[in-house]
Amino acid sequence: MILARTASTSDPVFTGLIIIVIIGLSVLLLWSIIREMKKRKKEREQPKKTPGLMSLSHLTESLNEFVRVYHLSKKATIFVFSFANANELAESFGRRTEMILKDKVLQNVIKILPRNAVLAEYRNESDSYALLLRGDFPEDKLLSFANYLVSVIETPVAVPNLEIEISYSAYLGIVYYPTHAISVTDLLNKADVALYMNQKSPNTKYTVYSSSFAVTEEENLVYYNQIKAAIKNKEFELYYQPICECKTQNIVGFEALIRWKHPELGILNPAKFLSVLENSGDINWIGKWSMHVICAYYNEQRALFKEHNVFFSVNLSVKQLLNENLVNDFAAILNQYHVPTDAICFEIEEYALYERYPVIQTTIRELGEKGFKLAIDHFGLDSNNIKKLESQEPYMIKLVAKDTLEAQDSFVGSRVFEILIDTCKKRNIKISSLMVENQDDIKKLEESGFDYQQGYFIAEPMSAKDNAEFFSASFRLKEDESKKKEE
Repeated sequence: MILARTASTSDPVFTGLIIIVIIGLSVLLLWSIIREMKKRKKEREQPKKTPGLMSLSHLTESLNEFVRVYHLSKKATIFVFSFANANELAESFGRRTEMILKDKVLQNVIKILPRNAVLAEYRNESDSYALLLRGDFPEDKLLSFANYLVSVIETPVAVPNLEIEISYSAYLGIVYYPTHAISVTDLLNKADVALYMNQKSPNTKYTVYSSSFAVTEEENLVYYNQIKAAIKNKEFELYYQPICECKTQNIVGFEALIRWKHPELGILNPAKFLSVLENSGDINWIGKWSMHVICAYYNEQRALFKEHNVFFSVNLSVKQLLNENLVNDFAAILNQYHVPTDAICFEIEEYALYERYPVIQTTIRELGEKGFKLAIDHFGLDSNNIKKLESQEPYMIKLVAKDTLEAQDSFVGSRVFEILIDTCKKRNIKISSLMVENQDDIKKLEESGFDYQQGYFIAEPMSAKDNAEFFSASFRLKEDESKKKEE
């Protein structure tokens, strides 16, 4: 009886266990099916590898074999090229479409190659390709081929499902074996340098490696290759330096300054890598990324920032100003986050270039029409620049504190400064000082007629979190001081 009762009471438990096992196996099977379906879908969406395009390992094996067999007795040439505007096209049409377009271009390149040529994927992070030509070709023939290669790469191709054509812009570096190097590693490194130098000369179709290229350029090249990975790994960060009102010392804005959280070298300031971003074209990506980061930060602290009507100051380079899509791109980002355009102040340093480039004049005018604030960074204290203020009328001009104070020690300098102050007051242009070094500077700048000031003496650039805490604390301190005075 006891045994029978035990068996009968255990039956539901056993049945329940069986049901749980069946459900578990069913879920596992369903999960496996879904994963396999996603995998196959992803494979279908990926464009097939370009026929005739080899891997980098195949290229290096071919080079090593060539060097081993012929060792200095025969010549070879490596052409390394990259697509300058690949990221912009990917943003416009989607990564898959951009890859299809690139495949069309590579197929066109393959059609013009000599019989023994090897075309291979080169640096995935920099979206570049390498072409190996083996043979004792005269240099004029090689350079003629380089021109032809660039023209083929830049030939317009049709966008799928759209009745339009687009064209890539190409960078091309060239290196010769054994003229420039006799080892495969050195040869490829120097090909990288040649490509990088060509990116610094956008009006030049190709660049042949030269031993005259400075060591610093090779250092920049290291940063260039690392920057592509840094973008992917989200290693860039914005720091913020407060801009204060001279009379009250209240914070009126922040200058956004990019920093690179390098995995080996720590926090790098822009002096180390900004020129590399300029030359690679990634400066346009950085500009849009910065807008997204600032807008997200503004919304995160919206109540605090909006209450005190602060603005964020961002530097624009000449290369960015030459981008005809810049105004619409920035306006769209601010609209996405519902951030007012007057919360952003764009700083422009190359003031003299306004007259040389109509595109820059148009961009600056359109930024103003959209409601963005404009500032002239490192304003030169001379009468010609002051006259230009009458037509440009920026929101703010920024001068180096030390240079301005020293200029006032001379009769001519003090007179020019008086004219500047008078012009700015009449036109309601704010005057801000840079690089304030001590308390004496703060007092003199206020007495001279400056409106704003910033510098390491006032506050160093800070992370977003530290900046918000510093901002809140500064106003709490002001409120406490006001209460004490009232008491």
